Amino acid sequence: MSRTVNPLKAEIRRREILDAAQACFERRGFHATSMDQICTEANISPGGLYRYFPSKEAIIAAMADDERRTATLAFDEVRASDNFLIALSELCEKFTEAYAEPNRAAFAAELMAEAVRNPKFAAVAREAESKIRTEITALLRAGQELGHVEPTLDPAEASAVLMAAADGLGLRMTFMNDFTAEEAGQALKNLVLRYLNPASTPIQIPSPTKNSAQKPIGASNDA
Repeated sequence: MSRTVNPLKAEIRRREILDAAQACFERRGFHATSMDQICTEANISPGGLYRYFPSKEAIIAAMADDERRTATLAFDEVRASDNFLIALSELCEKFTEAYAEPNRAAFAAELMAEAVRNPKFAAVAREAESKIRTEITALLRAGQELGHVEPTLDPAEASAVLMAAADGLGLRMTFMNDFTAEEAGQALKNLVLRYLNPASTPIQIPSPTKNSAQKPIGASNDA
């Protein structure tokens, strides 16, 4: 007689494995982390791990799906907001918080590099990026239909621009040290508000933070 699997316990264990994998990837890098090391971190046997995830690529795909589901909920809140662009700009600002920890940014950079040299991983990464870009495109199109987003913009193109800006700001903040987290967040908010705002609609741009007012955005923090 087969054993009945408790869905709640299975999901908790799945989450524990993903958290353990994240810790390993951030500490050692994706390429240098082995499935055995993830087993040790998660306190699970290899057989137990492979029942959930057959490969590191499958783990990354699961992480991406979880992040996309979280993003979808956040996008729904933007749609329901009384001020679409302000809500979207504040959501984009939160993205920079993920890069405040150097190990997290290093992990993101390594994933980009891994996608260049590993065709199997590249397929997973492109699928994940495509899904989130589709979500953002749909959000921007909804904003256009509501009259909150510039109607002449191509939503797919705009979503790519915003994703590239967010990635670039996060990486420069961490590796080049020419942005603080607050400055990067403010720069991304300003981009959203100026780039997406319909030309005929005045909008109040949030005032820069105290730190960002002390020097030009992008100026080196080492100066």
